Amino acid sequence: MIEKGRCIIPRRIEEDHGRFRDVVSGRIRQALKKFIKSGKLIKNRGKNGKISITIPKIDIPHIVYGDSGQGVGRGPGKDGDVIGKGPSKGKGKEAGQDEGEGIVVNLDLEEVLKFMQDELQLPNLKKKPNEIYDEVKIKYNKISLIGPESLRHNRRTLKQTLKRQAAEGTLNNFTVVPGLKDPVRVLKPIKEDKRYRQFNEIKLPSSNALIVFARDGSGSMDEFKCNVVSDMAWWIDTWIRRFYERVERLYVWHDSAAMEVDEEKFYKYRYGGGTTCSTALKFISQQFENRFPPEKWNVYVFYFTDGENWWDDNEIFINTLAEEFKPHVVNFTGITQIMSDQYDGSIKYHVDSAIRSGKLDSDCVRTVEIGPTNSRSGFSEQERDQQIMEAIKILLGNPNKVSK
Repeated sequence: MIEKGRCIIPRRIEEDHGRFRDVVSGRIRQALKKFIKSGKLIKNRGKNGKISITIPKIDIPHIVYGDSGQGVGRGPGKDGDVIGKGPSKGKGKEAGQDEGEGIVVNLDLEEVLKFMQDELQLPNLKKKPNEIYDEVKIKYNKISLIGPESLRHNRRTLKQTLKRQAAEGTLNNFTVVPGLKDPVRVLKPIKEDKRYRQFNEIKLPSSNALIVFARDGSGSMDEFKCNVVSDMAWWIDTWIRRFYERVERLYVWHDSAAMEVDEEKFYKYRYGGGTTCSTALKFISQQFENRFPPEKWNVYVFYFTDGENWWDDNEIFINTLAEEFKPHVVNFTGITQIMSDQYDGSIKYHVDSAIRSGKLDSDCVRTVEIGPTNSRSGFSEQERDQQIMEAIKILLGNPNKVSK
């Protein structure tokens, strides 16, 4: 028997409760795995750090009693007779028409991210191996024999005075203090008794991350493509923020020229001008010199495009990527091509060619594509979400486990 509060619960029931909790936990893992595999998790950003998922309803085992009160093996009837009849067939719904009832479970976002890490084989992000100290913290953790009176450590001073007067035999001497009727014992610190707080500088290593989201803002980037950018960027941002104490974001929008915009404008603004993709890379590179020195920041760049570019800008784009986005400057660059009309001649085509030729490092630069595999077929929401999840796996995943 196990005592819980005032109730005495048989050990068997407590074990059953434990098994039931394991069943619930297993159902949650199964549902979460299905959510990730199907891509449904992509649009579920949750609220207040919670992600809601639905798990199938779990029937609690219970005893069912029959209608007959005549007992086991008794009553009228012969061998072979039908024992009871099931309910009559009505015009109910056919099996499989409706979704079964479920239970809504709220999970911590961090718990979901840990499960994603295992399911998508996402590694921990590697920070730059530098010795830059971004912050110096002052901590008073030392004691000194000299110092200003404002930093005098009263408890240490009085303790030292007590030891000295006890050794001298003056501890029990009584002294007349003005304002007091009777003489009292007084601790009188001298210069040698005084102790002072002394500060120590503690250098904290840099743990800063800069996430750059850049995209083509020309008229061909319609609302559907912008929504893909929004969903991918949110999960990428959420993942990277797990590894850094301080994260800054830079949103870069471009058509034939690049500029910094706020988050809302980044996802919604479109313009009917031309497309010169290298302007975005050049603008980002300028920020390394002026605002975000690479030796102090871990930089992650994610560029989104539909693949179109001015024909003579492709070589400039590749050269800028190779020269200005080297591993000691940028930790990683990910390029996502969305709903491209054709692969040949697109941005992804030129970047992939540069990777194959060795001009770009596949560990530092990766490309993914979102769009229908067959140009004649449609592109469902489920396919879209599944491809986004797979794209995140390729961009952020372990290079040794990612198929290229």
